[in-house]
Amino acid sequence: MARALLFALLLALPACWSPRAFTPRERVDAVGPGGVPAALYPIPAAAADQPSTAEVRVWSAGARARYADDDREITELHIGFELENNGATPLQLDLGAIGCEELMIDGLLQEPLAPVRMDGDGTAGPGKTARVDVLFEPATTHPRDIETFRVRFAVRDGAREALKQVTPFGPWVRPVDGDPYWQASWGWGWGPHPAYGPGFGWGWRGYW
Repeated sequence: MARALLFALLLALPACWSPRAFTPRERVDAVGPGGVPAALYPIPAAAADQPSTAEVRVWSAGARARYADDDREITELHIGFELENNGATPLQLDLGAIGCEELMIDGLLQEPLAPVRMDGDGTAGPGKTARVDVLFEPATTHPRDIETFRVRFAVRDGAREALKQVTPFGPWVRPVDGDPYWQASWGWGWGPHPAYGPGFGWGWRGYW
């Protein structure tokens, strides 16, 4: 009996460390890299009677567990931004305004999080698109415990705050087409990471 319970526990362990996908809960009118759903926000022009000539797309490549360089088990939560500028003046994703808030982990509300890593400067010149990838580290080693959260950000047009927005996210079940781990959606371009997993028992670890 004890052996059977131990075997069942070992089978359940990978699920605790398995990644979790998320989708915006509003304005899902676009897709991010890998086909993940993205929220789309037009950026208002400076003059109220002028049409918008820019937009920003916001998505998440999900949360996954891994080992940090100091062998700590951590969870990384990714948020991606694409700022598309079809106007005549530069636009800037305000990197200092980006934050994760109303984060629910296993039924408990967490404190707001600041990014631990950003890739991209957020500057989109005329006719250009700027991409920024952001990582947060929620206080859990189990990505599946993350339930909901929202991401705050802003876009500036010179001294003008052109857009100030909060995007809510919830869990998403990715359509499966021959790949049960939907690995294609994880390619946000930072190269291989260390292993993730429980790190005991059989010594099993999975690799990205």
